[in-house]
Amino acid sequence: MTMKEKVTERTNPLRLYLFRVLTAMSVLLNVILGGANNQTFSARNYEWKRKGKLNIVKLIDSIVGREHCLESWVYWKTRRKW
Repeated sequence: MTMKEKVTERTNPLRLYLFRVLTAMSVLLNVILGGANNQTFSARNYEWKRKGKLNIVKLIDSIVGREHCLESWVYWKTRRKW
């Protein structure tokens, strides 16, 4: 179950709002740092990991949840073509 599914299954409007705000802030941070459009900072770090570059995937995953960066990257790769 992805993070978004975990948040939306409870249908708590405040929780859903906070999730969307934090996601938007992650995208903004990534764009400010030169990342791709509509890509979260977590997805960008996983991309770096795949390419063997310096990344903070372990740190982000330890804070947000196991395999969060992988899930973010998969979501970004599948949605960016839409």
